[in-house]
Amino acid sequence: MKKIIIIFSFLIIFSNCESQVNDSLLDKGISYLYHIRFDSANYQFEEFIKQNPNGPEGYFFEAMLEWWKINLDKNNEWNDENFFGKVNKVLEVCDKILDDNPNDFRATFYKGGILGYRGMLKSVRDSWLKAAEDGREALNLLDRASEMQPNNKDAQLGIGIYNYFAEYVPDKYPATKPLMIIFPKGDKIKGLMQIKETAANSRFARVEANYILAYLYLIYEKNFSEAENYSKKLFIEFPENAVFEKFVYTSYVGLGRFDEAMAGWKNIVAKGENKQTGYDNKYILREANYYIAVSLFNLRRIEEAEESLKKCEAFNMEIDKNEETSYTANTYLMFGNCYDRKGDHDKAVYYYDKVLAMKDFNTHKLAEMYRKNGYK
Repeated sequence: MKKIIIIFSFLIIFSNCESQVNDSLLDKGISYLYHIRFDSANYQFEEFIKQNPNGPEGYFFEAMLEWWKINLDKNNEWNDENFFGKVNKVLEVCDKILDDNPNDFRATFYKGGILGYRGMLKSVRDSWLKAAEDGREALNLLDRASEMQPNNKDAQLGIGIYNYFAEYVPDKYPATKPLMIIFPKGDKIKGLMQIKETAANSRFARVEANYILAYLYLIYEKNFSEAENYSKKLFIEFPENAVFEKFVYTSYVGLGRFDEAMAGWKNIVAKGENKQTGYDNKYILREANYYIAVSLFNLRRIEEAEESLKKCEAFNMEIDKNEETSYTANTYLMFGNCYDRKGDHDKAVYYYDKVLAMKDFNTHKLAEMYRKNGYK
């Protein structure tokens, strides 16, 4: 998981590369995309391509549609080939333009963007060398595009995200420092400012910038108030989007608002059981049951927390098979906490020992402490 975060950190800089195309078909298509209305979005992009067959925009957003299908369930590889096929079409169109005019901004920008997304997926699929190759080429293209249009807000978003991660990642993961030699130096504070400016002032990049800010504050900054601010704004506008909804309820857990978190995650379970797009996969249901258990435990509803943990454990066995994962380790850790709360420390120790027998997912120190002193 840590490797994915590191590579993702380098490549996410290209997560938005829309040029300033003033066309209602793209506006509508992008809105439908974030609303997870994929058929409607695809229709708008196809209509745009009919009117603009030689430009990269429509083909790029067709590829982004396939990316969002993957983004809703990254563990499922069923749509990878569709995505890679769309990427190849974007590259073909961009290269044709750049052969005639190497300084064409749109082609440079979209080519960099699509290579970034392709590299991101390759990193998720553990193809690290190919991911790095795509990321490096994408960064060069983004820099060129930014030089062509220094005030372009879409380009500023990419630069801002790069500035953030280029400083954060080497400090957090020192093993990456040798790799960063091939990348320019970053500035985390400046990066956040650039992303916020894009979120406030950009037309096409607005949603993506808010999404990135929600992600950064939730996962990296651990500033759950700011994470709630950006994720709730997105979820209100796009209530069908499972990614945005999850961010809201994870923020509530971080803020200790466990009643709201529990109700929210239960809502996600209900949507999953109703087979709603983006919610109908076992990975999100595992996540939901885990956070429901966390919320119930903190509300001192121990028996109910155990029931959710049992559901999470069942998903762990189905998903992970015999592989050790952080979900399994944290599930066992919470089982131990529950038994400690019930006054059965011997049974709690059984689960702490299971955690200690696994790889350390930042859980060994806690398991050792609880084993010795119990959960207080």
